[in-house]
Amino acid sequence: MVAQIIVDRHQIAMDKLEREPHIAAVIFDLDGVIANTVYYHYLSWQQLADEEGIPFDKHTHDEGMLGLNREDALQYLLGDRASKLSPIQQQLLLNRKNDYYLQLINELNYDNLLPGIGNLLVELHAAGIKVALGSSSKNAEIVLQRLKIRHLFDFLADGNSVSNLKPCPDVFLYAAEALGVAPANCLVVEDAPAGIAAGLAAGMWVLGVGPYERLARAHLVLPTLADIGWADIVEKVNYYHKSGG
Repeated sequence: MVAQIIVDRHQIAMDKLEREPHIAAVIFDLDGVIANTVYYHYLSWQQLADEEGIPFDKHTHDEGMLGLNREDALQYLLGDRASKLSPIQQQLLLNRKNDYYLQLINELNYDNLLPGIGNLLVELHAAGIKVALGSSSKNAEIVLQRLKIRHLFDFLADGNSVSNLKPCPDVFLYAAEALGVAPANCLVVEDAPAGIAAGLAAGMWVLGVGPYERLARAHLVLPTLADIGWADIVEKVNYYHKSGG
């Protein structure tokens, strides 16, 4: 069932980061944060583009499509061609792309986790921090299962959960509500500008993982989570708060 999220923006503004930070939940994006499934998305879009005769490369994918849901990504890929295709024709293209992606991730396993993620998830549970996934992907469940980490997530919010996907905040707010944690007590971990925007709109702390120039709007930016523990992240959040950003 798709949740309808009503955002009380006044209340979010009142709650935003006014007190000493207390992070009770961490909400992770999937692609590019948990595992490098972004590359498999690129390969599946590339195959579709090649078959349809559409100019496309990795730079185009990373600069324009990173973090978009599949429908918006298709619109970006098609450009002016989109107006010439019926909704049914566009859905058939999406189905083909998804089939290519599912074939590519068939061999995913725990070894495909990005550096630091496995240890961080274990640390969060040991510290009593709730953990959720907040992803636009409609394949999140199967990806987590193949990575052998589904049991480390208390809740999963994905592209099947809400109507409005990133950069709207709905998927993060839905996860926070399910966890029973106020938005101001949640930390979002993201690697894409659309996800950063969604986390900020939700009134949550936002940690960007990747290039600073792409993620500069986040409260904190780290190039990688390798060798980063939960205590390190808490320390950085507290420092940011005390220094006034």
